[in-house]
Amino acid sequence: MTDEQIVAKVQNGDKEAFGEVMTRYQDRLYGYLRNLTNQKQEEIEDLVEEVLVSTYINLQSFDTKKKFSSWIFRVAHNKAIDFFKKKRLGSQIIDSGNEILESDEKLIEELEIEKERARMVKNAVNKLELKYKEAVLLYFFDDKSYEEISDILHISTSGVGVLLFRAKIILKKILETRN
Repeated sequence: MTDEQIVAKVQNGDKEAFGEVMTRYQDRLYGYLRNLTNQKQEEIEDLVEEVLVSTYINLQSFDTKKKFSSWIFRVAHNKAIDFFKKKRLGSQIIDSGNEILESDEKLIEELEIEKERARMVKNAVNKLELKYKEAVLLYFFDDKSYEEISDILHISTSGVGVLLFRAKIILKKILETRN
């Protein structure tokens, strides 16, 4: 069953069906908000809860002909912006933890090189302005399409392309100065 079909069930009075939405999106929203805000686990969990509550409250306004994932990520985006405004925080740093899956076939040296590259990329992304950082996170870390990012950020798809293009240039400069 698609997200949109589940949402239609909820909109038609099957409130229990929203549990499936929560199951599908809780971890994805957590990861997105963790990368975007770099806050403590409790704060991120609170933000995810706020997103899910807000989603449920406003679900009747969702058009089931559109993509639900873009809509819920837009709600998460708005909650993150509200969070920044409340905390008066500027651009945040992505979690600097090195999460690379280990493979039996790779040598320890190769793993260390991969970890160092991942750390360097994360550090470079940390230095981006929020608008670039968010586009990069959505596209490269959350595998969102230009159209989905366009819906989430309320900009044109060409605007998404411009943001990603400029972010790549900035990232390249940051990485070149580090080497």
